[in-house]
Formats: sequence, structure tokens, C-alpha cells
Amino acid sequence: MTEESSTVDSENPSAVHSDAPSRLRASSQGKRLFGLLIDLVLIILILNTLDSLFRQEHWDLKQQARSWLDLTWFYGGAMLFLVFRDLSQNGSPGKRMLGMCLRKIENLNERVPKDRLFKRNLSLFILPWEAWEIFRDPYGRRLGDRLAGTVVIDNPDAMRPMRRLLLSNLLFFGFFVIALGLQQPNMRKTSAFQVAYEVVKEDSRYLELKAAGLELEEPELHLDFREDAEDSRVRFRVNQDDEVQIFEVVLALVQEPSAHWEFKGLEFQTLKQEEED
Repeated sequence: MTEESSTVDSENPSAVHSDAPSRLRASSQGKRLFGLLIDLVLIILILNTLDSLFRQEHWDLKQQARSWLDLTWFYGGAMLFLVFRDLSQNGSPGKRMLGMCLRKIENLNERVPKDRLFKRNLSLFILPWEAWEIFRDPYGRRLGDRLAGTVVIDNPDAMRPMRRLLLSNLLFFGFFVIALGLQQPNMRKTSAFQVAYEVVKEDSRYLELKAAGLELEEPELHLDFREDAEDSRVRFRVNQDDEVQIFEVVLALVQEPSAHWEFKGLEFQTLKQEEED
């Protein structure tokens, strides 16, 4: 006994027809919404990665002077991605990960041309309403689908679920690796790090350690940007066989006459490796 799948009538989209051989069916509303959420997460990851990749020197101070105009590129990039995300004709990354695709409402075996895909996503400028429309329509067709004459269906030629899951995990893991790779270079670009490093490298205790062939490990930054901020701290470690030397530079963010980090003190301590652990 086989289960009959349902297809969408081009003249009457709410009608259901038996079409067992083709097994084409409209994707569920929950699946559609989950695909949109995946696309939104990807947008944020891509834009944040680009922001980290092109950060300039003293970005920690410049970030404090940002206005809403400085964020227009972020929101503009997000909207452009939403509008053009389906132009591959097989659908957005979120749709592909969940095994969905876009088809013409008048012929579910034909892909949608690019001009109709572009028209379909223009309605995403009213995103909250469009998300609600997915649940109002029995086939999850939002306003953009009705304007462009499209429907989202479960792709009969989609990759196997396990392969899609593996590729999705690799994609998100790739963003994670890139973020880790950019963390230390971006940390060294901060004004706080540069001020603290200048203090430590002139300290006599560090000069003795350096003469013994020991170097500073990657720093830890604990910065407070609030108006009534507490002291910020930049911590450097020097590891030896059984001891660890910690240099902790105390800074304060000063806004006048222009934003800068003010040195307030240097704390030094030596700990046994067991105590550090």
C-alpha cells in the first residue's frame, strides 16, 4: 500500500490532487519557517565574518562612536541577501539543507526563472507579515509566492538527509573555524591590547623572562565599555615548567577629549601550575 502525495493545482492552489507517480508535495509551514531561520542565521554569520575580516586598528574605540548610519551596511547586506538568496533556482541555502526547492505553480516540474525569483523575494521587506502568511496559507504560499506564481515543494531529487546534515554541519563548522582564526589577530588590533602590551614589554620582570627565552602567551581581554564602567583588564601569561607569571594591566576607558584607554596600574603574580589549573 502506497501513500498518495498531494500537489498544487495552478488554477486553484487550495485544491489537492492525487499524483502518486510524481510524489510532488508542498513543503510544510514549519519546514518553510525553519528554512527561513537558517537563512537568517547564515546572513548574520556571513556579515559578522566580513566585519571581523576587515576590522581596522583600534576598532574597539571606533566601535564606541558608531551611529545607526554605520550599521546601514549590515542591514542593507541582510536585505540584499534575502532578496537574492533564491537566484540559484534550486532555492536558498536553508531550503537546500531541508530538501526543498522552488517550482512554478503552473508546472511543478519546471524551475522558476530568475526574474520571478527576484520578484518573489521583494515582498520580504515586510518580513514579519510574510512569516505570518506562511501559516495562513495551507500550502505555505506567502505573498511573494502569489505575486511570482511560485510554490515551495519537497525536492524529489534532494540529497539524502544524512548527507545534507553532514554538509550543513561542515558549513557552520567552517564559520566557527574562521571566527577562531580571526579572534587573535583582531584582539591585537585593539587599542586596549596595544596600550597594555607597551606597558608590559617595558617591565623589568618581563625583560628578565624574555632574556631567559620565554615569551608572552596570547592575551585575555576583559573590557568594560559602559558609561559607569569598572576597570578593564588585559592579562598576559608567561608559562614555565612549574610556574606561571601573570601580568595584568589595569585600564580605564576615557571618552574626553577623544576615546582612549588610560593606564592605571600593572599587577604581577607568580602561581604554581597546580594553582593556575
